[in-house]
Amino acid sequence: MSERFVIRDAAVDATRVDVLIESGFITQVVPTTEGRIDPASIEGGVDMVIEAAGGALLPGLHDHHVHLLAMAARMATVDLDRCATPEAFDLTITAASHEANDSWVRAGGYDEHRHGELDRDRLDALVGAVAARVQHRTGLSWVLSSAALASVDASASDDPCVERDESGRPTGWLHRGDAWLAEQIGVTAPDLAPVGRELAAFGITGVTDATVELGAGRLELLRRARLDGDIPQHLLLLGTDSDAEVAGWADIGPAKLLADEMLGLDPMAMAVCIRDQHAAGRPVAIHAVSRVETIAAVTALREAGMMHGDRLEHGSVLPYELDQSLADGGVIVIIQPALVGERGDHHLRTVEPSDLPLLHRQASLIAAGVAIAAGSDAPVTSADPWRAIATASNRRSRAGVVVGAAERVDARTALDWFLTPLENPAGTPRRVAVGSPADLCLLDVPLDVMLAAPDAAHVRTTWIDGVMVHS
Repeated sequence: MSERFVIRDAAVDATRVDVLIESGFITQVVPTTEGRIDPASIEGGVDMVIEAAGGALLPGLHDHHVHLLAMAARMATVDLDRCATPEAFDLTITAASHEANDSWVRAGGYDEHRHGELDRDRLDALVGAVAARVQHRTGLSWVLSSAALASVDASASDDPCVERDESGRPTGWLHRGDAWLAEQIGVTAPDLAPVGRELAAFGITGVTDATVELGAGRLELLRRARLDGDIPQHLLLLGTDSDAEVAGWADIGPAKLLADEMLGLDPMAMAVCIRDQHAAGRPVAIHAVSRVETIAAVTALREAGMMHGDRLEHGSVLPYELDQSLADGGVIVIIQPALVGERGDHHLRTVEPSDLPLLHRQASLIAAGVAIAAGSDAPVTSADPWRAIATASNRRSRAGVVVGAAERVDARTALDWFLTPLENPAGTPRRVAVGSPADLCLLDVPLDVMLAAPDAAHVRTTWIDGVMVHS
């Protein structure tokens, strides 16, 4: 239940104010130079007074591209992202196998460029007879040990997700095989409460789940988590088309489509799908990462005709010659600034030199008039928006190398990408104002201090609809 409370002496747009929250909305914003809100003068009183002591009060942040169920699953696995070397990877997997107690070992965040090449044989050497599965950092592939392959009878399967060597022996790799794997081993519903708590601790009050084709089972998991309060954040879904199924607990956004080299690219077939969605009054959100995928996606949009609200998800390598079409069509590019920090060193080693200037563009898209907003793509990257804001302004990799200095933007610009409405990520950033929902993030420092060195540790309190969800 939302409360009636006063936030005293907060900094809103550099002005010190008192703010009154009632029934989930902001009802008064009074500059301290003009007077103070006296709790004793409010009919019925207030439940509490929060002394902000000059800390910045912001609208709650919105992450415009996450995968909630994958985040929950990742939190329940061995986290390999902290392993910086192949040796650290080996030690971590081996230790997990010793603690398995006849259960599966599940690990996530494997990165071949940090952890070395992996197949069933290397995994067997680490885990022995334990059934183990290791998820690639993209979430698109798994590597299974021999015991795990045997338990799902991979050798007898004719599913194309099972990769085989020249002799027909499974290599251990499953590509885009989540559905097949779930059929073989069953799926335990992940606990979404830790996800909700983590997002709240970052000051996030709304997210767009960008998972494609959620399906009835996964929708039910999300519905239950929203209604139980495990996910308190406002929720927009791309992977469903049923308003009835989400009524009262989520909203539906653009339809998620994939431009995926692995699955094959057919811009004309995609254009047909886009026209069908547009005819139903729904824009599209197209996953496109590489140069060829972004070209295919924009070609399909040109062929179908662009609609207000169409989105390009990722656009990690986005050729300049597509800018005019995107700008003219009002297509929103949903970028992931944190990838520069988390993957920049790898990109510098492996991306074609001609593509490096096109990598995770920001400033040049703005200059070209292309609308952008930001998401994390968690769990592919951290869900921490403050890390993304820092990286957007410094463009530094893990090793401290600058990747694309010309694409830097100031931290305030990057923050605004996380303040736009879920339903309109290219819209005007939300502000703390009378009549606005009490979706709020209170910092323990002024905003200029936070933006000088963004750090989620400065998030003091988060409210959603006037309910405190983090303190």
